[in-house]
Amino acid sequence: MTTISTTSNEGTLTITSNDGHLDSPSAVLTIKATNPDYNQPVLRIKQAGTSGGAASIRIDDPNPDIEFVETGIQNPPDPGAGKFEIAVQADQLQINGRNAEVGPNKGFDTIVVFTRPAAGGNIGIGFPEAKDYKKFGGGKGVIVIANASVAPSPSKKISGAGILYVQDGALKYMGSDGTVMEIAPA
Repeated sequence: MTTISTTSNEGTLTITSNDGHLDSPSAVLTIKATNPDYNQPVLRIKQAGTSGGAASIRIDDPNPDIEFVETGIQNPPDPGAGKFEIAVQADQLQINGRNAEVGPNKGFDTIVVFTRPAAGGNIGIGFPEAKDYKKFGGGKGVIVIANASVAPSPSKKISGAGILYVQDGALKYMGSDGTVMEIAPA
């Protein structure tokens, strides 16, 4: 059963659902903008507070996440194209991308992990799962970069930019002229 209620003198509108038969993609509340001729926000939140202390959006959940699904992709190269999430697990904020798996193994691959300062203040880049960061080698305030799955090619250099990457555990930099320099050995 779903109920809608208000809280006296607090201005709170509450929608409560205790329906256990919902399919996992179902939602308690769905907001739709159905006119394709207008490109405008479906939801706009305006906070009138002046101190900035209140959250505009807050999610209290055992595994809070926000999933982004791009619906305008025509013939995507793989089933994960255009699908990302921002997730929280314990002391880690993760930005994940949907993997190309289909069926029961489908899920997300970790793109980057941030740990909160009290838990080390670390950043991890490039491992498919957050557990692969191995507690950041015991460091605090460190950045962990996984080996590049494919190293950049000097023939595909980027004019006006450089590329920082790890290959076989060594930190490398490719400049805009295509020159690769090893900054630190493995």
